This record gives sequence, structure tokens and C-alpha cells, in this order.
Amino acid sequence: MTHLLPYLGDLHKLFDLHWSGTILVFSSVLCGLMIGQERESKQKPAGLRTVALICVGSTIFTLASILIAADAGSDPGRIAAQVVTGISFLGAGAIIRERGTIVGLTTGATIWVTSAIGVLIGSGYAAGGIALTLVVLAMSRGAQILEQWTSGPCRLTSFNVRYDPKGGRTQLRLVRILDEYRIPDANWTISAEAEHEVVRIRCCTVHRSHRAVVFEIAGMPEVIDISPGVLSCSRQILSFAENESGGERGRE
Repeated sequence: MTHLLPYLGDLHKLFDLHWSGTILVFSSVLCGLMIGQERESKQKPAGLRTVALICVGSTIFTLASILIAADAGSDPGRIAAQVVTGISFLGAGAIIRERGTIVGLTTGATIWVTSAIGVLIGSGYAAGGIALTLVVLAMSRGAQILEQWTSGPCRLTSFNVRYDPKGGRTQLRLVRILDEYRIPDANWTISAEAEHEVVRIRCCTVHRSHRAVVFEIAGMPEVIDISPGVLSCSRQILSFAENESGGERGRE
């Protein structure tokens, strides 16, 4: 065990800068892929490639800062310090205001913490970066498990959405939304009703992340009405749906 302790610290002190740089970049790629895969599995904007590139980019900037400082005798953290400012703009770009709510805060925070891990790895602490990556993954998974534990297991309920088909364009938008929220094909059916179409959807409305699909569909301007079905918390959802659909048609 004592033989492994030096490798848990600064690798720049154990290897030549070129060898340590290679090891650190590969460690950064691994950490970025681990965090990115978790975000990709949740269909988030900053997915596998984006998060991996952020982590690797932060590591490369830090290594470049150390290399330049070694040749010029300047501050080794000068370039790396600018990563904090630059990544803040990238994280802010992932945060948007949509339908009166702020979305993308978790994505922005993930970008920020991934960059911090990349800087730490670039400074020579690959083991620390990998450990912190596992902590970040545990926090993300733990929050999801905690939500399910406090809210209870998923309970599927049904509701009908009547909409204007718009020559088939609305159906394509609906299918895209259902796919994004991973609603199985067996849990929804589409049927014709006079000049309109009706999609019957079965989904969980207990957990916020699951019932978000209802609000997404309710915001479509083509939606005419949503039947109560047996939705738990149906009053809040239907009230929101009526306000959203009415507001969208008022702006057309």
C-alpha cells in the first residue's frame, strides 16, 4: 500500500513532464467520459462528447500553463486560472429561461465541476480527479434514488391529448418528445377523431423528472385539450395545460 501512495499525489514529481502529461490526459478522458455518459443517459444537452471535451480541454490548458511557466519562469497557474472564467461563459450558455422557469442549472453546474476536475488532473493529481469524478456520479445517482425513495415507486397513469394534426407535423413533434423522455412505444397510441387526432399516453406523474413530459406536451400550440384521465395531481397539470395552450394560440 505504501508503494501506491506516491501515485496518489502529484505525478509531475514522479515522471518526466511528457510522460506525466500523457497519463494525465488519458485520466482526463476517462473522467470526462464517465460524467458525460451519465448526462447522456438522461438526454441532457451537455452529453458524452461535450463533457469529455471540457474535461480534456481544461487539462490541456493546465498542462500548457505548466510547460510555458517552466520555460519562461512565470506563474504556472496563469493560463489555468483563465479556464475558470472561460468555462463560466460556457456554463451560462447552458442555462435558459423557458416557460417561466429556469432550466439547465444542473447542466451548467456539471460543466463547471467537470472543468474543475480537468484542472486538478492537469495539475498532476490524476487519482484525486478520478476520486472526485466518482463523488460527482454518486451525488447525481444518489439524488435520483433519494427522489424515488421520498416520492415512492413510479405509478403509471393515463391521459388523452387532442391536437390539430397539421398534416402530420404535430405527430412527429409528439413522437420526438416521447422519445426524448423515453416513453416506451407500448405506452402510447394515436387514433383519429374527426378532423383531430388523439394520443393516449401512460406515464409516471409521481416524480418531477417523469411528469415533465406532460408539461412539454402541454406547451405545444397544436394541443387543443388534455383529458383528466386518472392523473394524480391532475388539477395542477390540466390547469397548466389550459393556460399554456391558450397562451400559445393567443400569440399566433
